[in-house]
Amino acid sequence: MARQLEFDRSEVLARAADAFWQDGYESMPVLDLAEAMGVAKSSLYNTFGSKKTLLLESLDHYADSQRSKVVALTRSENVVTRLRQLLLEVAADNNAGRGCFLVNTAAEFGSRDAQVRQHVKAGFDGMQDAFAALIRAGQASGDILPGVEPQQYAVILVTGVAGLRVLAKGGLSEVDLLPVVENLLAGLSA
Repeated sequence: MARQLEFDRSEVLARAADAFWQDGYESMPVLDLAEAMGVAKSSLYNTFGSKKTLLLESLDHYADSQRSKVVALTRSENVVTRLRQLLLEVAADNNAGRGCFLVNTAAEFGSRDAQVRQHVKAGFDGMQDAFAALIRAGQASGDILPGVEPQQYAVILVTGVAGLRVLAKGGLSEVDLLPVVENLLAGLSA
């Protein structure tokens, strides 16, 4: 009979993402990773198979959590105001100097690993789709101008969020980043 998992997979993936996010993939020994996750090394391998598979699942988990923040805004009133709040939170929270997990992983791996690149791209694509849906919801409610092309503007927003995280990681303050937030929103409403 197969032994049941003694941990919450989602929680463990979040801890793994935090560990990779903090130290990177190459710099993270498996023993330290298992300790950060609160699991035995054998459980890590039995559950995920490899450190790389764990990285890929951690990227997906992180991307899903970020995307869900945008999706939640589609059910709110005044989409532009809620989007501004989200972008201001991104500008204010530099994730303890860590920037963006997807951006960091893309920078660490570059184009040398197609599988990692595919998961990073899927994360960005999911964010783009969520922002496009948010724009369409804002257009339907009259909060966003009808002439805004949702998919194209979504690329601008994804680029803006990534840029805000990188600049915050580089030490720019929320005050420094406020004009960036306002410019990201400038084309959405009159």
